[in-house]
Amino acid sequence: MPHETPRDTDATPGALFLVGDVFAEFAHHEGVFTVSQLARLIRSGTFPEGPGEVRVTLGQGVSLFDVQFVRDTLARRGLADRVVIDDRALHTRAGREIAHKHRPENVLISEPRPVGADWYEADLLVDAANEVMSDHLTGQHMQGMLATEAGRQMFIAVAEQFYLPAEAVGSRYFVIDSFATRYRSFLFPLPAVVRCHVLAHRTPHHTRTTFHCELSVSQGGSETACLEVRFTAFDTQVSHAKETRAAQRSLQDGVALATAAAAAENPARTEVGAS
Repeated sequence: MPHETPRDTDATPGALFLVGDVFAEFAHHEGVFTVSQLARLIRSGTFPEGPGEVRVTLGQGVSLFDVQFVRDTLARRGLADRVVIDDRALHTRAGREIAHKHRPENVLISEPRPVGADWYEADLLVDAANEVMSDHLTGQHMQGMLATEAGRQMFIAVAEQFYLPAEAVGSRYFVIDSFATRYRSFLFPLPAVVRCHVLAHRTPHHTRTTFHCELSVSQGGSETACLEVRFTAFDTQVSHAKETRAAQRSLQDGVALATAAAAAENPARTEVGAS
């Protein structure tokens, strides 16, 4: 097993968590606040309570913009030195080249970090504006597709960052051969870690590299989802040529089916047209 960093820990007694407003239902639990709730408490003078420093850990759905809003609210009341917000993970969000996403809110992971031989991990970073979040939220947990998409981004980022040549980063086209997901428990808007174990990889030709990986999404020391994937990283020019040929074949098949369907629905018109 790989070394597990301290980031993937159980909630400690008295710990305070900050989550995005979209997770208001989860914020009914003691020690959990949404961004708007915490700002209201600060403005009303009820937060923080008592003397001493207060540490706030970020859950899911919080952006750097949200963190700055809370810090500004604290500063206006002279409380900036009393409350420490741990936002380190948000500053390590994976970049466009290795996550293969054009918009930062759609990147679900931090930059992967090695934790053992062929083992890597990253923080789960769910932005409230993420594309997967746009039209589905039920109860207090996060939808399972977030774990699946985080796993997909993770194996691409690991391949790009640690296995492909530096000059190839951002110029490979990833094709999934198989992708299996098993959900073990609910994933809640608290800190979580995505792990990737590269079981095998080989380069049978300079234009492609194949991978076999196992991944997991863990929270509070327990796995919430396990994934297994086989995929190939192709040279972009080769993959585009393959894709174009496949698209042409699909279009030809579609035209043939549409023509046959039209003939079956109205054979008389077809016969007249043929004459």
